[in-house]
Amino acid sequence: MKKIILFCGLLVCGQSSVVFAGEKSSITTLFNKEAVTFTVQVLSAGKPLKGAFVKVVSLVGNITIGAGTTDEGGKALIAIPTYDKQLISIQVSHNMFRENRLDDIALENGKTYGIQLKSRSESADKVTAESSEKVNKLEGKTVKNEEKESQYRNDAEKYAVEKERAAASNEQLKKEREETEKSASEKQSAADKQKSEAEKTKEEAERIKASEAVRLNEESRKREAEIKQRQEEEEERSKALAAAKLESAKESEERARKEAQEKQKDQEKEKNEAEKRADEQEKKARDEKESAEEKAKNAKDKADKEKKAKEDEERKAEREEDAKKEAEKAEKDAEKDLKEAEKEEKEAAEKKEAADALKDKLADLDEEQKEIDDARKELKKDQKEIDNKMKKGKKLDKLKKAQEKLNEKNAELDERQEKLDQKRKKAIKKSK
Repeated sequence: MKKIILFCGLLVCGQSSVVFAGEKSSITTLFNKEAVTFTVQVLSAGKPLKGAFVKVVSLVGNITIGAGTTDEGGKALIAIPTYDKQLISIQVSHNMFRENRLDDIALENGKTYGIQLKSRSESADKVTAESSEKVNKLEGKTVKNEEKESQYRNDAEKYAVEKERAAASNEQLKKEREETEKSASEKQSAADKQKSEAEKTKEEAERIKASEAVRLNEESRKREAEIKQRQEEEEERSKALAAAKLESAKESEERARKEAQEKQKDQEKEKNEAEKRADEQEKKARDEKESAEEKAKNAKDKADKEKKAKEDEERKAEREEDAKKEAEKAEKDAEKDLKEAEKEEKEAAEKKEAADALKDKLADLDEEQKEIDDARKELKKDQKEIDNKMKKGKKLDKLKKAQEKLNEKNAELDERQEKLDQKRKKAIKKSK
């Protein structure tokens, strides 16, 4: 029995100090716990939010370690009797608002943490204010509709006069358009032929580059899986060393949840009453607006008929003018395509040359990758041997030092691998 206790003590001391370079790994210390008291300030639209449920969750094991409910000032004072400096998440919820959270927080005694909640639906005050604004807008539209009725009558008279002035000569525009379209067609044919030849050269260069990229991505995924496996193995070793007393935190969470639910029910009732009053006021304003709109509509219909007749004449000229502009644009586009085709042909040749150079460069880097992979296999054998010896519980001090040296070698290989990956990325980027 004494041997087992001695082995566990050495294992705690040894593993709690191990951190692999280049990997995200941490081991929670089991000592130096202390009490911490802090405040969570909850706001919505810049104002304090009453009745919000605040929960504090440890990111080690995803366990609730504290809870509370906000008061009239939107604040919840939370005390945690034993805090181990671990990262936590502050999670805030309310039936009438979208849940929000602060993650990866290291708590500080006496500090205030602020968080904003966005409304799922309007509060009672907001419903009343928005209703008043809608009523004012509807009343304003009623007055505007009366003004529009007078304006539409004036427009009808104006359109009738302008209709007679809208005719224009279209024959010359048509002739110019046809000549421009012919010139554009000839230039476009020349550009298309040159672009086709450039595209073939580009496709060959892209094929070479894509083949190399697929191979590099597969190797990268394999290395990432190995690093992740080492992290998971290290986390499993650390989880066996930690335990927490959670019963009091769960009771505090339940009390805070019930208190928040009662306060939120009162707020929902107040909001529903405000919505009912707002609906009645909006209905009255809508009825008055619809009456004014009907009068304005009759006057508008008459003005629209005169306006349509005028616009029909104007559109005849606009269509021919647009056709001419389109032909001129097509001619310019064809000239532009011809220049771009020449440019693409040159770029395609350059990309083909760069792809060939990339292939040669990556072949050199593959040799260095093979050296790293061979060294990694040897370290895995050493790690397996150390793990087997530690299970026997003998010569733990010596094994601890051997583990530290092995970790250093892993870190050195990770650093070499990262530099090699950077060389690959740099080579690929340079070839673009």
